[in-house]
This record gives sequence, C-alpha cells and structure tokens, in this order.
Amino acid sequence: MSNAKEPRRKLLADKVSLSRALRLSVPAEARPAPVNRRDWLQQRKEKLQAARAIARQRRELLRAEILSVAQDVAREERVAARLEADRLKAEARTDRTNAREDARAAATFEHGQSRRPASKRKTLSKETSKLVSYADLLRMRD
Repeated sequence: MSNAKEPRRKLLADKVSLSRALRLSVPAEARPAPVNRRDWLQQRKEKLQAARAIARQRRELLRAEILSVAQDVAREERVAARLEADRLKAEARTDRTNAREDARAAATFEHGQSRRPASKRKTLSKETSKLVSYADLLRMRD
C-alpha cells in the first residue's frame, strides 16, 4: 500500500522543490509581500466593488446620453410636425384665396355676358343650308 503512494509523494515533493527554487531565484526585493487569504479576499472584494462602481457610473452616463438623444429626437419631431402644420395651413390659405379669386373672375365673366341667350331657332333657320347628316358629323369629329 505504501508502494502505491510513493510516486504521488515523489511528484508532490518535486513540485514543492520546483516552486521553492523558482521563488528563491527571484531577488527578495522583487518578491511580493506575503498576503494571507483574508487580506487577499478583502483586496479582491475592494477591486470588485470599485469595478462595479465604475460600471454603474458608465451605465448612468450611457443612460443619460440615450435620454438626451431621445429628447433631441422628440424635439426635432415636434419642430418637423409644426413646420408641416404651418405648410398645410399656408396651402389651405392659398387654396382658399385661389378659389375666392376664381369665383370673383367667374362672377365678373358671368356679369359681362348678355342677359338673354341667343335664340337657337333663328340660328337654325338662318343656317339650314349648313346642316349636315349625323354620319357626316361623326366623320368630321374623328
């Protein structure tokens, strides 16, 4: 039984000696100070807390930046909507003005026309020689 554990003990001893030799190959002033586990855990915890604080601060900055951009976009959309509403109002005003002018022009034209329409019968009776057949009329239209 002890023979089975022998190679394992030898490997462990080799590992320890190698580690010791490596440690001693570095000058004493270059070696880090020995730190016990509790202090190491405390340092690690402080580092993690600092990293979390930095990440939180970065998230807050990004959130503020996104909010600012969203407000800018909303402002631009409001300006665009106001400009579009102004354009539509101006178009409606122009259309009303044009319709009013057209109505005035039509009224003026109607006013300038003679009151009684010319008698169709007289025209037909004068131009009896000019009457054409329906087939001729269709041919002339094409």
